Amino acid sequence: MAPVEDDTTYADETVDDTYASTNYGNSTVTSGKKENPILKKCFVSCESDALGSVHRAWAVTVLFMVLFFIVAIIEANQISDDEEVSNALCIASYWSAFLHLTFAILGTFVLKRFSTAFAVGCFLGAAVVISQQNLFMFAAFIKYQHGSVFGNVIFADLAFALFGLLTFFSLILGHFRHYIIVK
Repeated sequence: MAPVEDDTTYADETVDDTYASTNYGNSTVTSGKKENPILKKCFVSCESDALGSVHRAWAVTVLFMVLFFIVAIIEANQISDDEEVSNALCIASYWSAFLHLTFAILGTFVLKRFSTAFAVGCFLGAAVVISQQNLFMFAAFIKYQHGSVFGNVIFADLAFALFGLLTFFSLILGHFRHYIIVK
């Protein structure tokens, strides 16, 4: 008994369009959504423990975000001590510190307790946006000559590392989102 359309349900069956295919007895119905073959090849070693892989990637990302929070506060304080410095970079440093700490807390909440499709989608979108913000922070601070030049380089390098980590996390979360989302 195969459905005519992908969103057809029977009394004892439900169809979830986040999966690549849905089983109905002996037949399999494809939902029209295709997995990315490149990501499938990249994450083939994570398939056996997809949920654990996402959680481990998030744990490493959270560790770097906490470190980034500390470094961003130190960097903002060093920048604000210099009178010749633009206040915009000081505010950007404080803002990114606040944003990363908040994102670490809310992201952990979404992954552990509130894994609806909407929450995971918003979380994935926020991860991409914050990843891009880190790339901009790297570009702004890498050649900045005011304040502590060494501190600027450390801050910029950590922002670039977080750009890479959040990009990787976004890819792995996007690929294994159907393991995270609960009904």
